[in-house]
Amino acid sequence: MEPLISRLLIAYNEGGIIAYLYNRESFDLLKIEKQKFDNSQFIEKGQIIEYDVKRYKVKSINFKMEEKLYKMDPRIGINIYAPTDPSDFNCQIGIFVEDIK
Repeated sequence: MEPLISRLLIAYNEGGIIAYLYNRESFDLLKIEKQKFDNSQFIEKGQIIEYDVKRYKVKSINFKMEEKLYKMDPRIGINIYAPTDPSDFNCQIGIFVEDIK
């Protein structure tokens, strides 16, 4: 069985990509509070997240299962949204936001 290998997409609600996140270290850049009882972290509609010194309000979240496993091959180029750590993925969690002014 193929395991789920996910990436996070953070994008504007109206379109426009902010970031792709592929690992725990990049997720920590969102500065999401950890739960006291088990140190887990949640992202949910209405929540405020931060990324790259900007604040965003989460408008919606979705899960996309890709048809196949996408293997990232650093020999053929880089992902401009995560140039230091491209990673394989077969599903995506989309987090759609709007700016907080």
